[in-house]
Amino acid sequence: MKKDIAFSLSIQREIEKHRLNVESEVNKSMNELGIRTLLHQSGIQKEKGFPTVTLLFALIVLPVIKQSLTALWSGKFFENMLQAHKDTYYRFLNHPCFNWRKLLALLVCREIARTDRTPFNEKTIIADDTLLGKTGEKMELVSYHHDHTTNRSKLGYQMLQIGLHNGTRFYPLDLGFHTSKNRPNDKLREMDKRTNGWKRRKECFEKKTDLLVQMIRRCWQNGISARFVLFDSWFACDKVISQILDIGYGVICRLKANKTHYHYQGKPMTLPQLWHTVARHEIRWISSWQIKAAILKVELPLAGEVSIVFVRWSKKNWHAFLCTEAGMEIHEVLDYYSRRWAIECYFRDCKQLLGLGKGQSETFDAVVAWASIVAIRYLILIYILAKRQLAGPIGPLFQELAREHLQLALIQSLWTRIRQILMLSSQLFSTNSDPDEFFYLLDVLENSLINSPMEGCAKL
Repeated sequence: MKKDIAFSLSIQREIEKHRLNVESEVNKSMNELGIRTLLHQSGIQKEKGFPTVTLLFALIVLPVIKQSLTALWSGKFFENMLQAHKDTYYRFLNHPCFNWRKLLALLVCREIARTDRTPFNEKTIIADDTLLGKTGEKMELVSYHHDHTTNRSKLGYQMLQIGLHNGTRFYPLDLGFHTSKNRPNDKLREMDKRTNGWKRRKECFEKKTDLLVQMIRRCWQNGISARFVLFDSWFACDKVISQILDIGYGVICRLKANKTHYHYQGKPMTLPQLWHTVARHEIRWISSWQIKAAILKVELPLAGEVSIVFVRWSKKNWHAFLCTEAGMEIHEVLDYYSRRWAIECYFRDCKQLLGLGKGQSETFDAVVAWASIVAIRYLILIYILAKRQLAGPIGPLFQELAREHLQLALIQSLWTRIRQILMLSSQLFSTNSDPDEFFYLLDVLENSLINSPMEGCAKL
């Protein structure tokens, strides 16, 4: 007796399995961290329409599936998740009342509490800025900034970032933006002066040093513990160092050879004077770093007693580093300062993998929202790494998730084409043919597709 055999669902099951592997990692992590509650506490909620947690999830997974923002309303990946229009996402990103800073602070504090077990001495706060290049001069608060990589003026936003480094992982803590006086677009959007959007706009016109101190003070108020704050020579001045000391953190930073005077044995000297008259005569070999260096104890008018480490690269080239703990050894100061490279890796990963600086909205609210979402993406990825008990950069994990999505897309596309061909070919079978034979061939074909190495699909 001939049986009416339906098409096998094995390929569809394979698709669902891979979809689960890609989506569930992010979704499960968001649920474990309580993103829905944190959104509510940050005032990021809607009275009607799609839930904000659903919109945030869709925005977070975008780089993993190698899609741009337009894929949210035009791509097939999201059509079964939510059928939101373009305006839904733009309203979400452009909302002036959403407190993205509070959301990031709440999320990172919760994640640190769950994943970080490193001792106090291993923790440092790192600060640095980066240029987010843009192409539209009509973008709100965009301006021209000096790009150190090309040594040219470039249109964009100067983003100041601080994060916690525990020796293995970097946790983004806070971010802010600075608008220069070089041809800024200071035509601001009309809005209530009490909103978070207006407060973030006012920040852009403050000095970067003042913005840095405010961000570090918020970290202290949020309970972020660290031994030192690390930053480059651009922020290194007596006022900033003393303000950070008053907050409760120590400071290790690189120094500029400017006119700042340091009191050595009661005599005010500049860095070049300290080097030529004292430091170069006290140079000794540091075996752990394979360099020659010297350390001097000096005093600053506001910060008080500090140590300066002079490192000699050649006969004419030298660099100086400041440490507010005067009793530290040379190699300890250099070990701590070398951790500042972690924030450079963060900028690289966020720009190359997570879409930092890719948004082109004309409103400043969307710029803040997009940068904050990138930081949240990074936090989700390092949370997944922590659950897997893995250390190191996020790049391999990101590539793994992207490869899983690629495999899913290839299987789905391949099966759609094959099903179309087989349905058409089945019409060519004579009525006298045994349908069992036809469906047996289908099963064989499906099994060969599923059992073939997935690496072969990935190479495509």
